[in-house]
Amino acid sequence: MRTAGDSIKVHLFGSEGTGWALDTDLLLTQKSLESMPDTVLLTSFRDAEVIHSVWEVPLLNIERKRLCGKRIVCHVSNNLYSIYEQPCMVDASPMVGLWIAMSGEASSFLSELKMPNRFVPYAVDCQVFRPLKYGSEGIFKLRQKHNIPHDRFVISNFMRDSLGVDLKRPKEQKGPDLFLEIVAQLRQRQLPLHILIAGPRRQWLRSKLSQAGVPYTFIGKIVEGDDNRINILDPETICQLYQLSDLHLITSRWEGGPRAVLEAAATRTPVASTPVGLALDVLDNRCLYSSVDEGISLVKSQIDQKVLGSTLDTHFERVLKGHTVERNVAHFRKIYKNAAHIAVCHDSGCLEDSSKQPKMTESWGGMLKNTLKTARQILKQKKCSEKKPSIGLWHTYFKPPYGGGNQFMLALRYALEQLGARVLTNSHSASIDVHICNSLWFDEKKFITMTKRHPVRMIHRIDGPIDLYRGPESREDERLHRFNEKYATATVYQSTYCLRETIALGYQPVRPMVIYNAVNDCIFNTIGRQAFSRSRKLRLISSSWSDNPRKGGAFYKWLDERLDWSKFEYTFVGRTKERFQNIEHVPPQDSESLARMLKQHDIYISASRHEPCSNALLEALACGLPALYRNDGGNPELVRFGGLCFEGRDDALCQLDRLVNGYESFQSVVFVKPIAEIAQRYLELAHRIMG
Repeated sequence: MRTAGDSIKVHLFGSEGTGWALDTDLLLTQKSLESMPDTVLLTSFRDAEVIHSVWEVPLLNIERKRLCGKRIVCHVSNNLYSIYEQPCMVDASPMVGLWIAMSGEASSFLSELKMPNRFVPYAVDCQVFRPLKYGSEGIFKLRQKHNIPHDRFVISNFMRDSLGVDLKRPKEQKGPDLFLEIVAQLRQRQLPLHILIAGPRRQWLRSKLSQAGVPYTFIGKIVEGDDNRINILDPETICQLYQLSDLHLITSRWEGGPRAVLEAAATRTPVASTPVGLALDVLDNRCLYSSVDEGISLVKSQIDQKVLGSTLDTHFERVLKGHTVERNVAHFRKIYKNAAHIAVCHDSGCLEDSSKQPKMTESWGGMLKNTLKTARQILKQKKCSEKKPSIGLWHTYFKPPYGGGNQFMLALRYALEQLGARVLTNSHSASIDVHICNSLWFDEKKFITMTKRHPVRMIHRIDGPIDLYRGPESREDERLHRFNEKYATATVYQSTYCLRETIALGYQPVRPMVIYNAVNDCIFNTIGRQAFSRSRKLRLISSSWSDNPRKGGAFYKWLDERLDWSKFEYTFVGRTKERFQNIEHVPPQDSESLARMLKQHDIYISASRHEPCSNALLEALACGLPALYRNDGGNPELVRFGGLCFEGRDDALCQLDRLVNGYESFQSVVFVKPIAEIAQRYLELAHRIMG
């Protein structure tokens, strides 16, 4: 038994090795833990009682048996639901006994998912990131050094904007397309701005700024290929660059941090950000914007009137009060004083009552044995990842036009085949490596009969909650999760909305993760799209296979009675129980015909309620239509900055006017994941559960 004053032995790790955010997390966490030797003793993996990682991925590189008997603590290193999109979470989640939430948003999400967690906020080293007193002459010289005109308003951004796997593609999370649109619009208005960017993987934004004629300075070396380990700047240099900034602009679609929030606050740099992660904890509400037009307006106000100057003291004080290494010592001390409450990891991946488990020791012979076993496991995983898997899709297919689930399963089958997978439909063949079952929309009896003949691995794709859509009397969710508990190896939800609402209803899905839907981009794309024009009526469109009232038929009827028809045309494609006076009602169309119609329209309107991941909405976005959508279900996750939401009839027409007025900007930031990426996620998950 541990006596008072004993230090618990902790192995801290998780470095990315590039000098970027995760390495900073590790360094600052280490400083906090080293400041409490009466509570924590940092030690080797072999001797540790607690394995503490600053992100989840490194845990998966350790053989499970080596983690057995140890308590696992892991930081939430990004937006939690973006982490849940990674197939690795089906393995990482069960082994972690305590998650460290570093923002209020992460803490709320972890609690919603009923995951054990404690709050330890992001920290910044205030000895490095601090206000520097250069004076006007010093700033003038710094600007000269970096070729920044002294009479320009400097907007900075130091985050990666290009995908590592394809430097010509923007990194969706960081929103470089949103950044580009904001500064390009301000440039068109003849505002005297200059962009300051630094850090690695800035290829996409550099190229687009040049094309848009927006002047910028890049701090770094121009090299061919990936510069990830070349253009990482040291913290002192980054601190200097903040002094050159009149505004630091953050445009992320989602974040765990970003650290730039703390760095800007600690250096007393004005900052504007989307309402993500840490920004919600630190920044004054006046510094937050939720749409592209709000972002343009906010930055313009800062250029014209310096409206954010009064927020600098508040931000600086919040950092000193709650986001330093010293402040975090108390948080970590509380965690490790009660470390016995952290569940112990077991070889099965299940977390059981730690009081029932004997303390493990590990001999050098055991270490050698485990090392050899780890090598064999890595080799096995490599061979598995190189294998073209055989996938069994379980779904009752219908020829389009039909519902969204049917459309997605058709697109998934096509994409999996394009990626080289062998795909069988509703087959009981023993040669299938992994089965993907679509909810309960297939022949259950046939599938259950197959499971009695031979073991199966099954990914269960779930939408819903169905009871919210069809009414609680349906009891479909109960039946669905009974099936899930009995047969699933892993569970895929179509949106974070699905996952959150399912957990809230009390269900416990097997090894859950999130993979969004996508559409067949050979059909739904912007090729041949009719150009937007303000010299004609604006063309609105909605579509739905189902005539369920929750699809929004009554709202479309309300629009039919109230829109200004001298300005708009409106087409409804699909099934509805409503009769329209002005909206043209077209019967359901096959995919090719629907895509052609979408490309002839300007704005998509979605009024559905409790929609988990609307394929109809994705089809419209893929065809380049910004959306006006009800703020409900999974809709906000799909549209993000590519449109505007409405709550109901009171604000819908006002939001439509905003969307029309800023049409080009909203359309420029429509972002849809390609079906190949979604199919690849399913394959990665299949490989993982194949072992």
